[in-house]
Amino acid sequence: MANIVIGTAGHIDHGKTTLIKALTGIETDTTKEEKKRGMSINLGFAYLDLPNQQRVGIVDVPGHEKFIKNMVAGLPGINLVLLVIDAAEGIMPQTKEHIDILTLLGIQDFLVVLTKVDTVDPDLKELVVEDIREQLSDTPLAEVDIIETDAVSGTGIEELRQAIQARSEELTEKSSTGMARLNIDRVFSVKGFGTVITGTLLDGTIHTGDELFVYPSGKKVRVRNIQVHEQDVEQAQAGQRTALNLANIGKDELERGDVLAASANLQPTWMLDVKVKCLPEVETGIGLWDRVRLLIGTREVMARTVPLGTEWIEPGTEGFLQLRLEDQVAVKERDHFILRSYSPMHTIAGGEVLDAAPTKHRRFKVEILESLKAKEAGSIEEIILDFMTNKKQPFTTVKQLHEYLGQSVEELRPLLAEMVENQQVIETKSGYLAETSYQALQEKALTVLNEYHKKHRLRPGMPAEEFRSRMRDQLAEKELSALIRLLKENGAIKEQQDKLAAADFEVTFNKYQQAAKEKIEKALAKNGYTPVKKEELYDLDKNAEEVLEALNGDTVIFLTHEYVLLAKVYWQGVQQVRKTIGENQQMTLGDFRDMTNSSRKSSMLILEYMDKQEITKRVENYRVLGASTETGE
Repeated sequence: MANIVIGTAGHIDHGKTTLIKALTGIETDTTKEEKKRGMSINLGFAYLDLPNQQRVGIVDVPGHEKFIKNMVAGLPGINLVLLVIDAAEGIMPQTKEHIDILTLLGIQDFLVVLTKVDTVDPDLKELVVEDIREQLSDTPLAEVDIIETDAVSGTGIEELRQAIQARSEELTEKSSTGMARLNIDRVFSVKGFGTVITGTLLDGTIHTGDELFVYPSGKKVRVRNIQVHEQDVEQAQAGQRTALNLANIGKDELERGDVLAASANLQPTWMLDVKVKCLPEVETGIGLWDRVRLLIGTREVMARTVPLGTEWIEPGTEGFLQLRLEDQVAVKERDHFILRSYSPMHTIAGGEVLDAAPTKHRRFKVEILESLKAKEAGSIEEIILDFMTNKKQPFTTVKQLHEYLGQSVEELRPLLAEMVENQQVIETKSGYLAETSYQALQEKALTVLNEYHKKHRLRPGMPAEEFRSRMRDQLAEKELSALIRLLKENGAIKEQQDKLAAADFEVTFNKYQQAAKEKIEKALAKNGYTPVKKEELYDLDKNAEEVLEALNGDTVIFLTHEYVLLAKVYWQGVQQVRKTIGENQQMTLGDFRDMTNSSRKSSMLILEYMDKQEITKRVENYRVLGASTETGE
């Protein structure tokens, strides 16, 4: 019987993991790596014993669009895919992208599994099935069987097992001859065993005691032990999910995406010649020097595209590319891959490798290759972009370009102005920034802010200094300031009282927090111009502390770290101060105390805060108007 590995695919929350548990009894989301004798491969993986006693591996891949690269990493070596579709929702955008990816990777065998069928009305289910058939009609899945299941009630689970067995018996076993090769998808360390890796063996056979080579590093390792489906074995064959306990190498010397091979002659490369198919919905096609994400094997590498024999590859067409890589890969001819756009990320193409080590004159490190190609073509603009995108610091000054290119500042300025107009670079007070570099920085900035928002849902934003510290590894202080200005100008982020937030982030209160908010605001309104200690407000409601923090700068003003005032009252006070000083040229503390009918201490707290905000300015024992014209509206 053939060694079979089954993969799942489908939209998030359509029931893939629950289905696998119903089939196998294995909870792939919670199985620990260190299990039994420390060689389990069950985290994200399972195995299924079919009625004919055949044991097949199952790869449970993530469905969320953010984890597409993890999904692709689980697909090398897959023989059969279960396309999982929720009976209540039908085909979703992520389902379509998974179909595109699977077909681009050359996978031909599918079963469509309709899940949660017992939770929907039969008439609705039939409509969903009709819609599935219609949407799959122009894909390789047009005639694929649809198995109706419900993992909770058990409906259709046995029928699915039988269908999997029938398809498995039709599949051809992969040849175990040739060089052993495995793409690493997980690396971990087990006490008493050392380094363990897992993956699907793509080619050849691995035996206990074999010496293998790690690529792209070229390090030599020895196989101490092998497990297939949690069982110790003496050898693993092509097509099997396997875990290998390796000697002579530490966990930190390996990573997902590395390749294990029996040959010392697998050639790491900075370039690949490939045939690609561009998806029809990709509006821009694939052009010269596009920056893309190459997903090949279990590795993701940034690359530049160079169409061969054409100016660009149009949507829905096929063509040849050379991929100029930013990190080395070790692959073989006919290996399949996926191309995704740099930002925002979506699948644009896929294909297979035609030459895994192109001719010598093209085999250079990527940064050298890009510079040579631009100089050969005589394009100073491409040389500038190459320099900007490959230097360590993303902001580039005219002086740096002058020193690198040898051209005068007078010659460079009009070139840069044209590149700014063509939206290739952005001009700031701190220098010029390539558009692609800005997009990468924006992506990182939004990731930092969104992680903060997820953790602190009631805070209006991340303190600016904390944001700066998270971004400081790449940028100097003045460059950070320039980036923040750009992000605000482009509507990516917003700033409120020295706090930064993603533009689409809004604080939302549940009914309990809303009740606490109303109690706080009522208490502050009752006190008028008498500031209230935060601790007194905390006693109003168990949610008051986090809600009060969220109200800071909105309906509440923090005069000090201890005292707060209702914002409406504060701004009424500001209006009275401006009117009084406007009429009398100045105002004393006593004047403010009398007009607000508050105590001396309260008046002092409020006026000192106004001084800090430059609403007022203290001169000896009186105050005049400051520089700020803020109204609080």
